[in-house]
Amino acid sequence: MKDRLDHNPSATAVLQEHCSLPIRVVRLPAHEHPSPDILLLLEVQDANQVRTRHVQLLCGDIALSDAWNWYVPERLTPGMNRVLETTDTPFGKAVAETHFQRQRLESHFPDASAGVVLKNRAILRRASDNAPISLVVEDYLPAALRPQP
Repeated sequence: MKDRLDHNPSATAVLQEHCSLPIRVVRLPAHEHPSPDILLLLEVQDANQVRTRHVQLLCGDIALSDAWNWYVPERLTPGMNRVLETTDTPFGKAVAETHFQRQRLESHFPDASAGVVLKNRAILRRASDNAPISLVVEDYLPAALRPQP
């Protein structure tokens, strides 16, 4: 999983490889404000410049991952922002026109008792100018490692 994520900027596309159904996104409450570390990584000064999105990605009813996404709306088009704010479209699909690249910051395999098989942290960078558009923190669940019906 980690190697596939390193070679594909879209986590949803990687998960889709193991799911015969379209990956489903369920939005979860996102009340967490960006930390100073997140602001630094996104190269912004003010927390008001960042929006937070928290989602779970599923294959049918089977949860594959839980993802936090802090993104900079001013670096996206109005259409992309509208999709992110009003739909359950995966982030990578919503911003695909930026031709973003994934810069892995950290990956590790937590203790199995945590129920998470891989924790990943990455910056998504817009291809045109390498500007960071998002910080993602992804928790991959055991089902993400097995093909799903």
